[in-house]
Amino acid sequence: MERRKLTPVALWQRRRKFLTVEVALTALTLLLIAVFHRVVSEDRLLLNLYYIGILTATYALVKRRALALTVLVVLVAAGTTLGQVYFVAGPGADDPLLDPITDLTSWSILLLFGWRLTLEAYRFQTEEYRLQMERRIDEKAMATRAAALTSTSHEVRQPLSAILAVSETLLDESAGPLNEVQRDFVNDIDECAKHLMTLINDTLDYAKAEAGMIKLAHEVVALPELINQCIQIAEPGAAEAEIAITAQIDPAVAEIVADPLRLKQILLNLFSNAVKFNERGGSVKIQVRPIDDDVCFSVRDTGRGISPEQIEHLFDPYYQAAHGDGGIGTGLGLSIIKHLVGLHAGSVSVDSVPGSGTVFTVRLPREGCPHEETKISLTPGQNGQDICEIVGVEAEKEQQLLV
Repeated sequence: MERRKLTPVALWQRRRKFLTVEVALTALTLLLIAVFHRVVSEDRLLLNLYYIGILTATYALVKRRALALTVLVVLVAAGTTLGQVYFVAGPGADDPLLDPITDLTSWSILLLFGWRLTLEAYRFQTEEYRLQMERRIDEKAMATRAAALTSTSHEVRQPLSAILAVSETLLDESAGPLNEVQRDFVNDIDECAKHLMTLINDTLDYAKAEAGMIKLAHEVVALPELINQCIQIAEPGAAEAEIAITAQIDPAVAEIVADPLRLKQILLNLFSNAVKFNERGGSVKIQVRPIDDDVCFSVRDTGRGISPEQIEHLFDPYYQAAHGDGGIGTGLGLSIIKHLVGLHAGSVSVDSVPGSGTVFTVRLPREGCPHEETKISLTPGQNGQDICEIVGVEAEKEQQLLV
């Protein structure tokens, strides 16, 4: 097999990988040790400057994560000092046969441990560099995937929005009356377009969450108003299954500092799941109450419940516990909820008994994320009632979609 000849440029690029700042700094430090280690013992100032220079170079190598080169410099500096002390010190046993053997054994052990230490440091440094490169590749891949999904979803949303607008116009009979068959066809088109829009939104939100592209905009949110809006949006779907949606809000938590759009998205996803996996004629109830410095949102349904085995994987991406529903949705809703709650420095949990319903509990800090530099102060509610009941009202005819 013929050996391929490298061009001068290729040779320079191959050698350039080894001509790094860390290698140059190590070479200069070893040169300093080789030149001055014999004369530094004659002057205290020179000795101090000698070790200051070695420690400075060692510190710079550690900061650059060059652990193997750091160990090499420390071993050479310690070896030269040990050599000077060794030749000054007298023999241990004054035995011409035993002394060389003990010296050889001692030096062999020191060299062995020094070699092992350097080798382990090099392995650790290599592994850390590999993990760092994998993280960078993963982050870049996620950002690229999110950007591609964003661009694709924009191209898909435009025709979907047009389809939804046309279907709503036809259903309102603004363009003329429809017979029963035509109305059924248009209803099917409208439902499929809305379902596809939901899938696109879930996929895009998860891609953004995975790439860390979701940013929160905290502000004071009036909880009764926000929850009332969520009920209005979820009410049409619940009415078709004869499911009643109610809410119970403690007046002590009438407000919270959070991102209103993302908090609304969390609650709508919980409402959607509670309605989708509920029994016909059942109920969905949200309860909002204070717990210490947090606000607790509990969404309870009267559905079929979830088994403990399914709860264990419930928040995994693309996991669907209700296989009996024919795989409705993407299985990303709860993963998105978990990510959005985490961005708010909160927690989400689930409690369910098969056949008795499910309770999803979201706990968020009342004053916003602890790491926020500026926090908006809240004023307690002025309502004198202990509990204020909000009953679901009839939904608006216009469809509201969260992007």
